[in-house]
Amino acid sequence: MLKRIYKILAERFWAAKTDHEKRQLFQLLLFWEVAGVLSLFLSIRELILAAPKSDLVSYLLLLSVSILGIVCTFNAKKNCATNVIFSLPVFIYAFYISDLTQHAPLIETVHLSVWWLMAGLVFLYYFSLMETRVIIYFFVSLALICFHLLKAGHLSDAFTYFDPFASNPVLIFTAFFLATFYLRKKLITNIEVLTEEINSKNEAIHRVLQNTSFLISRLRALRDEDGNITNLVVEKINNAFEAAFKRNLYEVQEQEAEYVFDLIFKGRFDVNKTVLFNKKSVTEFYADTLDKWFKIHVLNPSYNSYYLVFEDITKTKKQLADLEASKRRYKVLLEAIPDIFFVIDKDGIYEDFVIKEGNLFKIEDSNIIGSSIFNAGFPDKLAHKIYSCIQHCIKNDTIESIEYSLNTPNGTFMFEMRLAKLNANAVISVARDITKRKTAEFGLEKALVKAEESDRLKSAFLANLSHEIRTPMNIISNFTRMLADDSLDGLERLELTEAITQNGQQLLNMIDNTVHLAKIETENIPVHATFSKINPLLREIYNAYFAELPDSKDIRISLKTDVATPEFGFSTDPQLLKEAMTILVDNAVKYTLSGQVTFGFEMVRNDFVKFYVADTGIGIPEEDYEHIFSRFYRVQNKINQTTSGSGIGLPIAQHYVTLLGGELEFESKVDKGSNFWFMLPFSDGRGYMKIVS
Repeated sequence: MLKRIYKILAERFWAAKTDHEKRQLFQLLLFWEVAGVLSLFLSIRELILAAPKSDLVSYLLLLSVSILGIVCTFNAKKNCATNVIFSLPVFIYAFYISDLTQHAPLIETVHLSVWWLMAGLVFLYYFSLMETRVIIYFFVSLALICFHLLKAGHLSDAFTYFDPFASNPVLIFTAFFLATFYLRKKLITNIEVLTEEINSKNEAIHRVLQNTSFLISRLRALRDEDGNITNLVVEKINNAFEAAFKRNLYEVQEQEAEYVFDLIFKGRFDVNKTVLFNKKSVTEFYADTLDKWFKIHVLNPSYNSYYLVFEDITKTKKQLADLEASKRRYKVLLEAIPDIFFVIDKDGIYEDFVIKEGNLFKIEDSNIIGSSIFNAGFPDKLAHKIYSCIQHCIKNDTIESIEYSLNTPNGTFMFEMRLAKLNANAVISVARDITKRKTAEFGLEKALVKAEESDRLKSAFLANLSHEIRTPMNIISNFTRMLADDSLDGLERLELTEAITQNGQQLLNMIDNTVHLAKIETENIPVHATFSKINPLLREIYNAYFAELPDSKDIRISLKTDVATPEFGFSTDPQLLKEAMTILVDNAVKYTLSGQVTFGFEMVRNDFVKFYVADTGIGIPEEDYEHIFSRFYRVQNKINQTTSGSGIGLPIAQHYVTLLGGELEFESKVDKGSNFWFMLPFSDGRGYMKIVS
């Protein structure tokens, strides 16, 4: 707001003044306006109070003096507005000495007079550079203090009355004046010296800039009332700029920078973007109309001043282009050679090398030439082996071969090094990347072992599957015939029916798992993500297993939900989620002889839902951890030895969790129990208050 008022007043009343004078006039205006408003308020208060000894006349006089200061300021008469401060003794007399107003005893107000006079002295120090005016003000103020003491009856004993002596008002004001006058004098002298030095250095800098080979233009920023830059104007250009762009100073001075540079570069250079919006202080620019490259430096030494320095780098660019073309030619030749060549002397010192550029690693000349094979990154044993091969190669003129691995920032790679004698003091080393070949060999071996293991597991699975299907089928077949016997009572029929149902369910589960496995093998399991209510889904699993807990086991099953709201849910495939949780709960019940089976979910950081199944069962041995999710694998324990199973439940559950966007994890201790869990994204979640911030 003040900036806007200042700009309006400066343009309307003080246009002919310098920026410094405009600021001081505006500050004087603010000072006298504050004094005027305060005196007007106090005058109105005195009129309302109507005291016997009123200060109304003094306040009206102060208002008049403030108006005089304001009028002088509007008329750009700085000396007039400053000299108004000489009326201060009059107001001190009116408020603290005269009998027209009510005030404290004169001897008690003398120090108040001193403080006000000191404030006036500071005012003159700030707004006036005339020493004569300050000295006159000092003597006028000193005379007023003496007159004040005279009226108080203590002028003659002024140096004995005040205790301590340092509280003497004449001494206080004189000491303040002498100290501040000296400091002000010294400050002004220092400012003049520094100003002269700055002008001298600016002149020297100007001469350097004017005669340098760089092309330099100085721009001035024009700003609106809010301080935003509205335009750039050319203030100065140096001799090199005039010669290179064939523009004289008188042609471009005070012209818009955008217009000038559009003429020079035919509209191909955006000076406003380069100076004001480009975060980089150095940019490169190709002037196609001049067929030249320039490196442009942008300098901002002051608030409204910018320098554009154009450095002609055309020759450098052409040299770089020639070097790049030569480099590309040699690169094409080198790319035809897939090997790395080193020249190594008999002491194991690298003398030269040739390497194809690639993503494997980069070697600098300074890093390899002159270094030894013993500090090139090889293990000590390998370095000694290479050194031994070098000696043998030089001595017997043979070709030596070494295979080794090397760690690089991109991983570990395998190389085959061949050493051949170059001369009596050096060998040439040809290193070839054999990582792919070795990886393929290792992969074939691993695949062979895996295939053999898979074949063994599948054979065991098929043999077991035949047994697993035959056993329940025999039970169902035999018990069904027994039900036809009329001599059976109701309890016996119920037991047979339950046995048929359990074995039928077991057979159905076996078939379902086999079908699921077949779908996984053919990657034919679609994911249908829809909004799924989690609590009802888990409750169905709980009800199914709670009702069928075997009486032979002393176990309890419990369901824990972090959010009990029935509407709680998120976007996922409910069928796959239910299948995965059912497999985990079924395993927990199966491998727990006594204790607790707990399953449920909990929220994690409002972004994920963690599902878990924990039990206090027999646990999983640590040596079986890496195989637990392998297909057809069954842990060798006392339960698996007496119960049926295919070894595909956990692999199916793991695959389903992966399809849902999670990862099945577990922890287990033998005879302590197991805990399986996975986390799914809380996508399109409902029924849960999510903390946003």
